[in-house]
Amino acid sequence: MDNSVFIDQSRPVAEKFFKMKEEGSSDLEEVTTRLQQLVQEDPDFLEPYLVLEEVYTETGKHDKATEVLDEAFNRAVNLLSDDEGNWPDEIPWMADENRHIIRTILHKALSEWEHRNWQHALDLFRLLLMTNPNDNIAARFYILAIRMGFTFAGFEDRFNKGGYYDSELNEWFDEHVERFPDEFEWWLKKVEE
Repeated sequence: MDNSVFIDQSRPVAEKFFKMKEEGSSDLEEVTTRLQQLVQEDPDFLEPYLVLEEVYTETGKHDKATEVLDEAFNRAVNLLSDDEGNWPDEIPWMADENRHIIRTILHKALSEWEHRNWQHALDLFRLLLMTNPNDNIAARFYILAIRMGFTFAGFEDRFNKGGYYDSELNEWFDEHVERFPDEFEWWLKKVEE
């Protein structure tokens, strides 16, 4: 896939998923059933898997959560990679059709980091940054944090301000990014272009 740009197909089930989220429901059994129906309708639309993962995690079904995330991740890889396992050069976030795939890879990377699988997490964050240098999902911050020895919990304790990151994270990144030219030199040049 030389200089390839990946744009996923439009997925009609996405409209049903976002309508369901907008309606909201506190009945976890109903939510789980509806999400499973959406998965059956289009197994390659990955957002329902991510919500199922959250539901299973919140209800203490950690093995189920891992299983659902792994299924979503494997489907993401299958959607993106060619017959030889090569990924596209670009997976733009600006294409709405790609967001469910990018979010899935991000969830998998964060899970790997949380479970201290540092190298796998780094590899996934690097792929996310390389294929989307605009870095709409903040992969660069996670890469730097891992390189600096942060655990996921330590990173969240320091920077998460109740569900969002503020300017402190940008300042921290700017202060430390030059310590890792092997990691970020290409990205800094790309951003300057």
